[in-house]
Amino acid sequence: MTSIPIATIIGVLVIGGGVAGCSASVRNSPTPPAAQEPLEQGSPQAQTTLEPTEKPEVSLNGWSIYTDRQNRFSFSYPPAFGTPSQGTNNGIGDRVAAIRFSEFSSGIHDGKIVLGGEAALTRGFVLVDIQALGGLYDSITLDVFPDTLRNSILSNLPVLTTTDFCGELAKGHHIDMNRPVFSSLDQQLRDAIAKMDQVRSIDPEVIRCDVVGDTVTFHKEAAYEAGQFKSRQNIYGAIRFLESPFSSFQLVRATAEAPTQEMLRDMTSVVESFR
Repeated sequence: MTSIPIATIIGVLVIGGGVAGCSASVRNSPTPPAAQEPLEQGSPQAQTTLEPTEKPEVSLNGWSIYTDRQNRFSFSYPPAFGTPSQGTNNGIGDRVAAIRFSEFSSGIHDGKIVLGGEAALTRGFVLVDIQALGGLYDSITLDVFPDTLRNSILSNLPVLTTTDFCGELAKGHHIDMNRPVFSSLDQQLRDAIAKMDQVRSIDPEVIRCDVVGDTVTFHKEAAYEAGQFKSRQNIYGAIRFLESPFSSFQLVRATAEAPTQEMLRDMTSVVESFR
């Protein structure tokens, strides 16, 4: 199995699952803002605002309709989300498309730090933004691994479906590093991967996890640690499981504050509107 410098893994863990590299820089920042909780992914200092690639239409209920330039999909979103633009790792790997919103996605809104909030369309193995189910289920965090190790990790994680999503959301651990497939790794690396599995999944408490048809709406609290920083964060959103060639359409956020029911309802409506 391809080796990987342990310092690279440790560096990722220090910034809470952020990935070193240009492809992830727009959603990750190694230095949390002073006097704020260390909400590292998608911090406003690292954001690059792009011009919208599609001009939205307006539906009868006043929501805007986003249509992909290649006509692969469309969805609706409330005007309060602001202007859409290209999101993190748009079109890279199994992240088919990512759309950020000027007033809803990562940044400082109403004086509060927001992470995530991008609409993401995926294919292949279902991964979830903002380490909602730990760092090993996050596509950008996984970019730190060489392909061989990344594939081994994915093949030993439970496959997410509407049936088991809520159960995995409630877990602090999702992978057994004592399996034979990982025996060639030294203990330090196995420990580091296990720790990455716990990013945003330490002492998780599921506040809500509702499954309606092919859509899951969820909200959990979990302890977050980055170096000496420790806090509890709220990770929430909605994910819709899709048929091939896609696998999911999702909208996930992390904030220090709990989401309102209206916000969760809107996020669910966005993913359910995918066509």
